[in-house]
Amino acid sequence: MVAGAEPFYAIPLQLHRDAGKVPQNGTGPRALAAAQRSRNLPGGALTPWGRNSLGGLNMAIVARPCPATPASVVVAKYARVSTLGQLDGFGLEDQDKVSNGWLDRHPEVALYGSYVDEAVSGALESRPGMDRLVADAYQQRFNRILVPKVDRIGRTARAAYQWAWNMADIGIHFISVTEGIDTSTETGWQQFMRYVTFSEMDWRRIKERTVAGRELKISYGGWPGGSAPYGYRIEKDTKEVDGRRKRLSVLVTDAHESMVLAVAAELIVDQGMNLTEACEELTNRKLFARSGVAWSVGNLRNRLHGETIHDGYVVYRKTDRGNGKNATLRCADGTPVHGEQVRIGVPPIFSEERAAQLMAALKELGFRNGRRGNSVYPLTGRIHGTCGEVYTGAGRGAERSYRCKGGLKDSSCREPAFEADDIEGAVWKELARLLEAEGHPRNLAAERAGSLPGDKEKYEKRVAEFTARIAEQEHLIEVRIPEYVRAGVDPAMLKASITALESELAEFREQHRFAQQWLEAYSGHERRARDLADIATSTKERLENLTLEERRKVFDMFDVKVVLGDATVLGKPGGRCAVSEWHWTTGTKVPPDPDDAEWEKVLEVLRPCFTKRHFTSKYDIRLQFEGMLHRLRHGLSWGDMPLTWGPVDPIRERQLSWWQKGAWPEVMKTLDADVTGVSAYKRPTLPQLTVTGQFRAGLLGEIRSAIAGDKGSRR
Repeated sequence: MVAGAEPFYAIPLQLHRDAGKVPQNGTGPRALAAAQRSRNLPGGALTPWGRNSLGGLNMAIVARPCPATPASVVVAKYARVSTLGQLDGFGLEDQDKVSNGWLDRHPEVALYGSYVDEAVSGALESRPGMDRLVADAYQQRFNRILVPKVDRIGRTARAAYQWAWNMADIGIHFISVTEGIDTSTETGWQQFMRYVTFSEMDWRRIKERTVAGRELKISYGGWPGGSAPYGYRIEKDTKEVDGRRKRLSVLVTDAHESMVLAVAAELIVDQGMNLTEACEELTNRKLFARSGVAWSVGNLRNRLHGETIHDGYVVYRKTDRGNGKNATLRCADGTPVHGEQVRIGVPPIFSEERAAQLMAALKELGFRNGRRGNSVYPLTGRIHGTCGEVYTGAGRGAERSYRCKGGLKDSSCREPAFEADDIEGAVWKELARLLEAEGHPRNLAAERAGSLPGDKEKYEKRVAEFTARIAEQEHLIEVRIPEYVRAGVDPAMLKASITALESELAEFREQHRFAQQWLEAYSGHERRARDLADIATSTKERLENLTLEERRKVFDMFDVKVVLGDATVLGKPGGRCAVSEWHWTTGTKVPPDPDDAEWEKVLEVLRPCFTKRHFTSKYDIRLQFEGMLHRLRHGLSWGDMPLTWGPVDPIRERQLSWWQKGAWPEVMKTLDADVTGVSAYKRPTLPQLTVTGQFRAGLLGEIRSAIAGDKGSRR
C-alpha cells in the first residue's frame, strides 16, 4: 500500500428486526453497552423496528486508517521533558532506556533517528523537536514514531489527537512502549484514545495542584516566581500563616532602579523632555537599564507605562510579551498554559499624584514624539551586520533608520546606520527579482503561507463522520434507551450502560471540536495565503505603494535575511554638501586642476564677487581650489580629506562662500568642466546586500544587490 494514500474503512452496522424477543441472559451493564454498540440486545435478541432501530443506520463509527503493512518497520524515537530539572536523572535518561529496551526486543525494526524536546510543555501543539520530526515524517523517512509513554505525545487531548491524526493521514503511526499501543490497529487506536484522556486528566490534576500552591503563595503576599519587575527586587521574608511561620519570596522596592525611574519622571514631567531626549540624558548620567545597556525609547516607555507605577500591582502570567524563552507559555487560544492571570499588589514607587502627572506627560508625548505613524520597521531583526549583531528600527522625529544592536552593547561597534527608506527599497527590489527568478510568485506565496500539517479532505471527512456519530449516539440515548425500559430491561443496568454511552458521546464531541478547530485554522491560513499572494503578484505601481506593514508581512512570509557587504566604501553620515549635490543632480563634471592661464580665468570670475581681503589669505587659494576638486572627484567627506592641500576647515568655508555667492557654477563653466572633466563620484549609501529568502521547504533563493555601478549576481 502506498504511504500517504491509505483508504479508510468503516465498521458496518447491520439491519435487524425481530419485534417479539425480550433479553433473557447476558444482561449486565457491559454486555448491554457492547450490545448497543453492535446493535444487538443482550442475550442475542435483535433490535426492533428495522431502519429506525439501533442498527438501522448503516454508518461508519469513526474514520480510521487501515493497518499499515510496510515491508519493514522504521521508527523515529521521540522523548520530551517539561522542565529543565528533568534533563538529568529520571526524565530523558529513563525515557531513552524504555525506548531502547523496546528496540532491543524488536531487532527486526530499524531506527531512523532520535528527536527530543527539552523543557517543553506537552500542552503545546508546536515544539522544536516535534516540528523537526514532523518535517522528516512528511519526507517518508520512517513509518512509526516510538514514544515511551502516551503522555509524551501530548498532555492535552487536542495536542495528542491533532498530531496523531496528521501522522495517520500520511501513513505514520505511534507505538507507545509502556501501554503497549500501536495506533496502526483499531484496538491500538481505541487504547490510545483512552490513555490520551487519562493523560490529560493527570496533567490537569498536576497543574491544578501546582497552580493552587502558587495561588496560596500569592495570597500570603509572596512572589510566585520569575524575575522581578523593574523598580523591584526579590527578598526572602518570613510570615506567620495559620499559626506556622513560612519563608516566602516577596517583592520590595529597589533603591537604585526606583531612583532611575524617579529621574526619568523628572526629565519628562518637570523638564519637558521627550522620550528620546530622556534616554540620552539618562545615558549621559550613566543611568543604564537593568541589563547594563543604554535605555532605548521603547524600553523606557514600557517601564514608565508599567502597571506597577500606575495601578499598584503586577500581572503574573502576562500573555502579551512575545515568544521569547521567558515568555508565558500560551495555549492555541492565547490563554496561559499553567493557570489564569493573577494580580499581585506591590509597594508604590511614586505617589498617586506623581504617577498621574507622569501618565499625563506620557500621553502628551504620544502625539509629539514623532514616531507614532512611522513605527513599523519591516526589516527589524533581518539585517545582519559584520559584527554578528542584527539591525533594529530606530528614528527620531519623522526620520526612520536602522541601527546595529552592537552599538548598544559595545561602543567599539562601527557598523553604519542606514536610512530606512533606502535599505527597505533596495531589499524590496531584490526580493522582486528573486520572486521572478524562482517561479510564479502567487504559487510561491500560497505554498509558503498556506501550509498546515494535515490533510484538509480527511479532516472534513472526520468532521462529517463525528457529526453523524454524535447524532446517532444522541438518538440511541434519547430514543432507544426508553424502548429498552419498556421492553423490561433492569433500570440499574440501563443507568450503568447510559453512563458508558455518554462517556463515548463526550469523547466524540471533543474529537469533533478538535477537528473543526483545525479546519477553521486551515481556512484562516488559506485566506492569509491569498492575501499575501495578491500582494506578492501586484502590479509594479501597486508594489511601490505597499504600506510598511504589508511589506513586513511579505518579508516575514519568505523569511528574508539581509547580509551586509563591505561598508568601508560608503559615504559617511552627516550634513549634505550643497556643491556635491549640485554636481550629482545636474551631472556637471569636475575639471582637472587648472594651469596658470586657466587659474587667471577663475580669478576673473571670483574678483567681482569678493573684496581684496578674500584673496590675501594666509593659505594658497589655488592649492585650496585643487583640494576642492580632488574631494569631488573621489567622493570624500570633509572629515576624510587629507592635509595635502592645507587645513580642511578653511577649504570647506571658502568653497561654501563661493557657492553662496553663485560663483561655483560660473567657475565650472569657465573651465569647460563638461568637456575636460570627470563625473563627481558619489559614494553609495548602501553596501552590497546579499538577500536570501525561503521559497519552498528546504530551498533557499539568494541574490546580491548591485553596488557602485556593478550588476547584481544571483546564485
